Amino acid sequence: MSWRDTVETGELIMAESRSVLDPEVIKRCEDIGCADIVVGIPSFRNADTIAHVVRAAAEGMVRYFPGLRPVIVNSDGGSTDDTVEVVLQTPVPPEVEKIVTPYRGLPGKGSAFNAIFEIASRLRARICIVVDSDLRSITPEWIRLLGEPVWNNSYGFVAPYYIRHKYDGTITNGLAYPLTQALYGRRIRQPIGGDFGFTGSLALLFSHMDVWKTDIAKFGIDIWMTTTALTEGFRVCQSAMGVKIHNVKDPGSDLGSMFTQVASTIFYLMGVHEVKWMRVRGSTAVRTFGDVRYEEPAIMEISVENLIDHFESGHPDYRELWERVLEPANMLEVSFAMQALKEEEFSFPENLWAKIVYDFAVAYNFDCDVSRRELVQSLVPLYCARTADNAIRTRNMTSMEAEQLVQRQAEEFEWLKPYLVEKWLRGKAQATEAPQDLLPISS
Repeated sequence: MSWRDTVETGELIMAESRSVLDPEVIKRCEDIGCADIVVGIPSFRNADTIAHVVRAAAEGMVRYFPGLRPVIVNSDGGSTDDTVEVVLQTPVPPEVEKIVTPYRGLPGKGSAFNAIFEIASRLRARICIVVDSDLRSITPEWIRLLGEPVWNNSYGFVAPYYIRHKYDGTITNGLAYPLTQALYGRRIRQPIGGDFGFTGSLALLFSHMDVWKTDIAKFGIDIWMTTTALTEGFRVCQSAMGVKIHNVKDPGSDLGSMFTQVASTIFYLMGVHEVKWMRVRGSTAVRTFGDVRYEEPAIMEISVENLIDHFESGHPDYRELWERVLEPANMLEVSFAMQALKEEEFSFPENLWAKIVYDFAVAYNFDCDVSRRELVQSLVPLYCARTADNAIRTRNMTSMEAEQLVQRQAEEFEWLKPYLVEKWLRGKAQATEAPQDLLPISS
């Protein structure tokens, strides 16, 4: 019997010894009994935004899923501000239950989600939704968009489809989206979007997987959820959520740890699901629910100078490792980029970046003499170079116009998949032993 068959027939029972919940939270679940729809909100010092998220989630459940038993779960990472108090004090309709709990395990979003997964499983929820706690644009409609495909259309997993500023979501645009399309053959625009809907059976599957001492407990969680849904055979779709407004970060100064955690998780999952992605040729669109209405998001600044500086400063630290990992022709192109660092001359094209990512994926899985932590960290300066090139080329474009370059990047990854397959098989044949600790803690 497969994992999916097992969870769908309800044969998995949460053992108390494996629980990540405090006894009083388990008792709270027992007192509630069961729920039809659970909205989980992970948090860490989000006192200024979380009340709006709680209100929108509660109203969305009551308005769009009348007659269903609703529960809001706040899984908090030890906030030192008033986040927990704000959640407890935010008024919600009387039929909406609240569970507020600290999470156990490594500090990170994935650990927060793990507690939500277990609570949803204990409550035998039919619909589970997770939304970020820093959302400023969330409305009750978001709950309908993430939950309705599960409830009415038998989808197992719903990813968000946002309108985002051209400089927002650079890890999605340059890594998670193109790799998901190329590897697994589905065009899911926001595979690490942070806001998802899924079935209770998938929540149970998530909670029983032994990954919670890895990068998946941190920022690797979103891509792991999306990839697991795809590879376990759940029906996947996306819902148009409009413009996403949240606490954005400049990729030139604040996204290094997130990038390494997402990259290491993707590379690890490539090893786990090798048989599945090797068979995939081409890609198909997933169904999109809701209306995709374009509007230009608020302006977001990006420092091209900082990005190029990161690339330049990484060269002396990682040059030898790059020479080991990259094909000679790719290393030569990196060297050419290093010799033209002025913005008006700088170039780091899509096809080079795709081949670099594939080179690193193979090294991660088959080069036993390389520290995987250092390997993924050494990819950050190259990611900064690619992001700088894209920012320069889209400087005078609207976000909608810049989207064409994102699609071209994804097509490049897909077109170069034979390059990956050939190199992967060669690396596997040359590996002298099975790599150990494929999924390190990156930070």
